[in-house]
Amino acid sequence: MQNDKIYVKKAYGKINLYLDVLNKRPDGYHNIRSVMQSVSLCDVITLKTAPSSQAEIKIECSDKSIKCDKSNLIYKAAQKFLSKCDAECMNYSFYLEKNIPVSAGMAGGSSDAAAALMLMNEAHGCKMTLNELRHIGSEIGADVPFCLTGGTCICEGIGENLTLLPTFSDFYLVSAIGSSSVSTPVAFSMLDSKFGTECTDSSDISAIVDYINCKDLNGVCSTLYNKFEQVIFDTNPDAKVIKELLIKYGAIGALMSGSGPSVFAFFDTYDKAMDAVCKLKIDKIRANVCKTI
Repeated sequence: MQNDKIYVKKAYGKINLYLDVLNKRPDGYHNIRSVMQSVSLCDVITLKTAPSSQAEIKIECSDKSIKCDKSNLIYKAAQKFLSKCDAECMNYSFYLEKNIPVSAGMAGGSSDAAAALMLMNEAHGCKMTLNELRHIGSEIGADVPFCLTGGTCICEGIGENLTLLPTFSDFYLVSAIGSSSVSTPVAFSMLDSKFGTECTDSSDISAIVDYINCKDLNGVCSTLYNKFEQVIFDTNPDAKVIKELLIKYGAIGALMSGSGPSVFAFFDTYDKAMDAVCKLKIDKIRANVCKTI
């Protein structure tokens, strides 16, 4: 491994085109069935390595509200990698340029962890395969294996079982979020209270998969689904209002992503998406135009 080197990686966010939550498992996680999609909105992570007598991991972030201690998923990813890899001791300094909204249902933290694993692997001469990195990632967070893979995937189990789909790329969307955040564990608890913990039936995923295979945006928008909307909209009215505004501003289809509270909406042109962003900003709502990748 070369010393005193700098490595840079983009950590792309994700949206859920489809998300059904099934039963609660004995390990406390929930089985899901989802279609996840990478989007161009991304964080940027820089890794600097330097010789050291012992392995040391440091993190800095452009967003001062984000903890840069051992609880940060970048730290956990680097630490996990080192525990699995026979590597010389180095000083690992990460800098995170944060652009994906925090606690928004867009897998920002998981994407950062995935990028950190790839950076560590690159710094050590790519000793691990993608499957090996996915296995490490699954120990960090349920969305990390998908973030390592990217594109368009059916995700099952807790999110670690991936089936690649044809990439549903180059469609413009707006990602928007209000001022409040949603705790993922609390969101799952609300689903358990409403539907019980033994739900094994799933709504039909085949229709949206067929539309993705055909790259049919209108068809995909007609079959968008997220079970979390049935509980989050009751407790986080911001998300419901934003979805309604996006439809009002010309979206073909809109949906909350993950456990929320971010909402995304597809538009048939970049100009229409930008116009919606401008209107949302007048409403004091944070919004970005991005595209599927």
